[in-house]
Amino acid sequence: MHFAIPLEYQSELEATEPVDVGTDEEIISSIEQYRPVTSEKNIWAFWDSGILSMPSWCKRNVIGWARICGADWTIRVLDMKPNSPNHVLKFIDRDMLPEAFLSGTMDGHHTGQHSADFIRGPLLHHYGGVSMDVGCLLIRHIDRICWDLLADPDSPYEIAVPVLYDQTIANHFIAARKNNIFIEKWHQLFLHLWNGRTHQQGISDSPLLGFIKDIRYDDATDFHWDWSVPVPQFLEYIAQVLCWQRLCLIRDTGDGFKSSEYWQRNVLCIDSLNEVWGGEKTLGFDGIGPRMYNLLTTRLDADPDSTAYKDAYKLVWRLLTRSSFQKVTRAKNLTYTPHLGTLWDQNEGKDCIPGSFGELLRYGPVHFRQKRENIEQLEASEPRTLIEKGLLEV
Repeated sequence: MHFAIPLEYQSELEATEPVDVGTDEEIISSIEQYRPVTSEKNIWAFWDSGILSMPSWCKRNVIGWARICGADWTIRVLDMKPNSPNHVLKFIDRDMLPEAFLSGTMDGHHTGQHSADFIRGPLLHHYGGVSMDVGCLLIRHIDRICWDLLADPDSPYEIAVPVLYDQTIANHFIAARKNNIFIEKWHQLFLHLWNGRTHQQGISDSPLLGFIKDIRYDDATDFHWDWSVPVPQFLEYIAQVLCWQRLCLIRDTGDGFKSSEYWQRNVLCIDSLNEVWGGEKTLGFDGIGPRMYNLLTTRLDADPDSTAYKDAYKLVWRLLTRSSFQKVTRAKNLTYTPHLGTLWDQNEGKDCIPGSFGELLRYGPVHFRQKRENIEQLEASEPRTLIEKGLLEV
């Protein structure tokens, strides 16, 4: 189906063609194959049981990455399937991973999320590229989000990450040049915290994360998901983010690396509210999962004067013109109302019903190109207080 850019958005979007015109099946088949690393333009993702077992909406996300970024970027969805061509251990040494992950003995909540966390640091450090969650519905070419800046020898930036506030990042999208010492230290700390563990419960009690008791949430008011769990449980869910925060707060990691200074000078901070959660920015956070789900199933030939049509129209064209991607979250068992990813898991094909705004949202990133040259950025926040200890020093 062909969609046209409305007159009111023609100053912000232009028509383009997908750079990968293979069928969905051909793209998935290509991603399934083992491909040695030959450059830093790698998109790394993870699904424990392999790409074919992912929910269909996640497969469509990954197919979209290929159609937008093309052959210059190699997409790999790593897994833990025996004899898989994309098994994690084909790319990462065992000593870079926790024993619980290697032995399959993780027994806590969100094992899939934490498994993806474990491989993120080693892959980025050793090979470079982008670590991206399969829940990311990409809208803008990665080169134009951040990679052109990271690859520019005159740019100070060597890492790009969505930032919510202060030193709080969203780790579903991390871009980094290879052999980056900040990424190396980040993973070293995370691996240390998981030593001897099979689950994340209690990890926030580590003295290395003692700074979290001083975290102020004044600046978090733009991000008000309806969390249903106690703060400590949520913090343990984002343990890798806490490791990033510690690194940003440390003056010197103990070997001369000024990690806080590096954070402030060399990390491109993507404005996450505008670039990543444009849906939430447009509609508000209250009941956002069911609301987005319903709006994206709204038909394009519905009554244009209806509230549902107007809201769906506003949502989709806001995303297509001014977002880098939409992170579709699951937040399973963490919030009172289900998030969009959970609803799409439960309702096959509802993300792209023919003739719906959901289909338009799938079509737009592949066939339209944003005219804006730059994305919304934040300034890296200087810590209020520095930690005067080494990386693993209590």
